Amino acid sequence: MTLPLAGIKVLDFSEHGFVPSAAAALADFGADVIKIERPTGDPMRLVHPNRLVPDADGVEYMYDLVNRNKRGIALDVTVPAGREVFERLVGWADVYITNQLPRVRRKLRTEPDDLFALNPTLVFAKGHGYGQAGPDAESGGFDGVSYWARGSVAHVLTPDGSPEPINQRPALGDIPSGMFLAGGICAALVHVLRTGQGTVVDTSLLGAATWALSPDLAYASVTGETMDSGPERPRSPLTFAYRTSDGRYLQLIMLDDDRYWAPACRALGLGELVDAYADDAVRRPAWPELRARFRAAVAGLTRAELEARLRAEDCIFSVFADPPEVVADPAIAANGYLMAHPAVPGLRLAAAPVQFDDAQPAIRRPGPRLGEHSAQILTALGYAADDVARLVEDGVVAVSPDPAR
Repeated sequence: MTLPLAGIKVLDFSEHGFVPSAAAALADFGADVIKIERPTGDPMRLVHPNRLVPDADGVEYMYDLVNRNKRGIALDVTVPAGREVFERLVGWADVYITNQLPRVRRKLRTEPDDLFALNPTLVFAKGHGYGQAGPDAESGGFDGVSYWARGSVAHVLTPDGSPEPINQRPALGDIPSGMFLAGGICAALVHVLRTGQGTVVDTSLLGAATWALSPDLAYASVTGETMDSGPERPRSPLTFAYRTSDGRYLQLIMLDDDRYWAPACRALGLGELVDAYADDAVRRPAWPELRARFRAAVAGLTRAELEARLRAEDCIFSVFADPPEVVADPAIAANGYLMAHPAVPGLRLAAAPVQFDDAQPAIRRPGPRLGEHSAQILTALGYAADDVARLVEDGVVAVSPDPAR
């Protein structure tokens, strides 16, 4: 299995979902990731106990989702002995990842210049809510406010006239934004390789939202208006969603009318339309009435019938799948897009959406228990057994009562 980041050492001093998910992606790619947690633990561990996401038979899937394939140390960096451990870890690392705000970094002396003094070839990666400049650079943020609300994602997805905004799905902004940060880190590693100089990588949830909504924002910048959702805007009947006879929605997206007009009509039992509307000059003015013909044809067929017919004609389509159907999708299984958890039967976690040499990623270890690898990491840093015991006894380091996995 190709692990292109094998040998790259990552120190992940971040919490919640967004930035830890970037470190998880790097771990999927083979990096050796050590996660630092405060002795009380990453607040992400409280997401399930506080019922911020739906229960799944007691499986705390959110923490594992953004922390798989990492080792963990629980460390108090605010005391001198803890700072010494932290500085050794910084010296060990190729990449340092954090979501600490500037005011926290100043307090903890973890600003880029502080760490470059310890390791001048470090990639210093930071993620936050609103960007590294401007009036809110010091403000806290979460995907629900920075990405979903302020980034306009909720606005454009909420139907006109709705009494309330559409509900956000868990970590809808966090997980993609983490992948953006991971991509920037990989680019920065190339920079360090070429120049021998450390560099800073920055990603924000608000910036990620502007990337996700870039067509809407380009339109708004020219017109000063919000792009309408366009369900009734005249366009080809080959680009709409239709309801089947058994209550499912079928999405057609065939942008090349000349190529797909005849196959789509044959698949829907509308062969009489093939020649009658073969020319775009004739077909385009009739789009509204042709859409009605397509709607009626789809409404008379089941999902299974339509899938067989459209596939036989090599049309581009999909039924609107629900999450259980995605989990069971043979394409998902064949490509390894959902990885089996090594310790929780049945649990599948999304893989970082990049593969190398056609090899599929895997979860090599679950998300670490609090302090699970503390002793192991300290030993590797050169601490003797007595020193480790003293750090634990003094409360500088916490260790898991269970053996490291």
